[in-house]
Amino acid sequence: MNAMLIRPVRDFLNQTIAVACLALTLVPSVWAWSDHASLVWPLLRSQPELIHQTVAAEPLDAFLIAEQEGIARTLAAVESWSVATMEHYPPTPGDLRWGTDHPPTAERFFAATRVNPMLPYRLYVDLSPERAQPEQAPLSWSELSFLGGGSSQLAARYWAVEPGQPVSIAEVIASANDEPDFGMDIGLFEDNGTDFGQRYGFGIQPFGNPNLEYSSQAPFHMGFYHLDWLTRTAQPALQRTYPLWRIGLFGELAELAFTTGHDYWGWRFLGWGLHYVGDLTQPYHAIPLPGVGTADALWSVVQGKTGELVQLVSNRHGVIESYQYQRLTRALEAQQWSAPLLEAIADHADNSTLEYDSFVMALTADSVEAAADFDAAIARNVPFRFVSDPSFEWTGSGFEQSIVQRVADEQGEPAIAELDAAVIVQLARFSAVASRWIARGRVTKPPSQGESQ
Repeated sequence: MNAMLIRPVRDFLNQTIAVACLALTLVPSVWAWSDHASLVWPLLRSQPELIHQTVAAEPLDAFLIAEQEGIARTLAAVESWSVATMEHYPPTPGDLRWGTDHPPTAERFFAATRVNPMLPYRLYVDLSPERAQPEQAPLSWSELSFLGGGSSQLAARYWAVEPGQPVSIAEVIASANDEPDFGMDIGLFEDNGTDFGQRYGFGIQPFGNPNLEYSSQAPFHMGFYHLDWLTRTAQPALQRTYPLWRIGLFGELAELAFTTGHDYWGWRFLGWGLHYVGDLTQPYHAIPLPGVGTADALWSVVQGKTGELVQLVSNRHGVIESYQYQRLTRALEAQQWSAPLLEAIADHADNSTLEYDSFVMALTADSVEAAADFDAAIARNVPFRFVSDPSFEWTGSGFEQSIVQRVADEQGEPAIAELDAAVIVQLARFSAVASRWIARGRVTKPPSQGESQ
């Protein structure tokens, strides 16, 4: 490219992508695949060994005390792998690293794994849609998270679990799969106004507004691993995204827990890792501006419409998350297991082995490839003002709960069918990679019907 053109293109991308990432991190945490627990249930339900077998709930402190030395070896190995594998990985500060020369406390573990230490990380369960609610009162959202919570989290759906209580493997996975959105990755950068963010070594937040609560988790839940040369040059900070590290970290901790007989924590760590795997199957988490080519981006800046372009992408992201959440949860609540959206998740099991980096690179490449068609389907089938009017702001519009009915009323049933088809393609991709991840767990021979272990 002519040197005379590179600078204005670079300056444009600096402005556009920075604003795009800010827009994508202004919204509540439900903007990933909304409600990760519900998302994975059709897949778990298709595997009786996960539904019927149980593990004994174990406090985190018990695992840490029993396996202090093994945790030290595991985290050291993950650190070495991360430094060697990820070009922009920020090494864990030496004084935070887990060892055998300090008490094996939860606080030390949170620091060594660089997660938010303000969460209680308590024993709890998000019940299967097919199980009756316990007699005791449910936990309030404030007993699990310091965040405000979205509509799904505020529903009465969480129950305390006692140490030693048997818990379905499927319920451990589903519950843990939602947990990273409880605030695990919030406040970790040095400009987020937290004491731990000052110590964790991640530097300043690479994109988004560091003063906004949900914004700081985005670099851990979005993985921009396939940026073109010009974007990487114009916005190198976009390469500072860390879901691959989280996936490797929790995958290896799960392996340790399984091999040392701490099955509850094996499945809980595996569920934590599954959250990031699922996020990366969402096209809007793998590319900053889905459906926007370089030529279109340049033309928008020539017209002075950069902000409008970003607003459309932001709105489409929010709309499809609201739509997917409504369609999926309504089918779950009605236990319509033959519904196409639920079958898309249940029917694509894959148990092939995986290596963290190649696995993540492949699934995010698929997400990037799917982005343009996904974005176009949203633009065609959702009412114009929601996804094609740059003066409209979806977030806080009040239409989140009625989006399916709005599409049906204004665009007709063919639009519902086409949107469902577009979502099904993404859910089938999720199913394939999620099943490979879950297959890393340790499951014994399935029990006889009605029997549990």
